[in-house]
Amino acid sequence: MINIVFGLVALCLGTWGLVTYWWYTVDVLIAIFPVVLLIFGLVALLAGVKNTGLRATLKGTDNKSGATEPTTKKKDE
Repeated sequence: MINIVFGLVALCLGTWGLVTYWWYTVDVLIAIFPVVLLIFGLVALLAGVKNTGLRATLKGTDNKSGATEPTTKKKDE
């Protein structure tokens, strides 16, 4: 019951704040929009790289799994 009361009070104060200080809300949304685009772009880029199967490997590290790295064959081999 107490959670409902606090939730209703928070909704009322939040609505009052949005109506009274709407220009601050617009400024914050304008400022946050590029940051959100950067984050979503980074997530989309990482998801795309993961789906393509590209893996970054460091040269000089030991391959403990025993698997060999793929090599490309030349046409005359």
